[in-house]
Amino acid sequence: MKKLIIVSSVFCIVVIASCNSASNSLKAVSNRVDTLYSCIPCGYECDTAVLTTPGTCTNCKMQLVEKQTIVHKNIAIDSLCNLANSNTIFLDVRTLEEFTGKAPDKFGAIKNAINIPIQQLEQRIKELDAYKEKQLIVYCSHSHRSPMASYMLTQSGFKNVINMNGGMSVWKDKMKDPICNFKLFLKQ
Repeated sequence: MKKLIIVSSVFCIVVIASCNSASNSLKAVSNRVDTLYSCIPCGYECDTAVLTTPGTCTNCKMQLVEKQTIVHKNIAIDSLCNLANSNTIFLDVRTLEEFTGKAPDKFGAIKNAINIPIQQLEQRIKELDAYKEKQLIVYCSHSHRSPMASYMLTQSGFKNVINMNGGMSVWKDKMKDPICNFKLFLKQ
């Protein structure tokens, strides 16, 4: 008897093939995994972990949510100019001190960005209602707060949310296009 096990992210299928002199029979048993879970996006490696039971992430201690609810996209800094247009809104979820360059680390900001610190996002999310149908690019310093903010926005009905990978702390290393840098970057 031979067993062939095929595993995908949605189905686990076990095919059992048995041979005898009278006939070959093939039996398939399918066990559906109804719900997959992942931690609320936090920007750490555990964001890619997929679990089959609810609970808390063992790495970052964030609540596990249904994986299918994490629908925002991610973008590399060097690809921003391809998306930046009049339909693009930038949301900086850092503190006001970080956003304005009054914090010890001065990473810069994106020109014309809206600043709503992640700590205030839930209370102030209505301020962004006019942008629900626009492309909303969310960023912070190191891309640990922005994935969570991106998740919160999609859960509140925003349709086109994109998290900027890496955050402003890596802007100088990643943004090599001087025209794009001039167009978007605001030095602090």
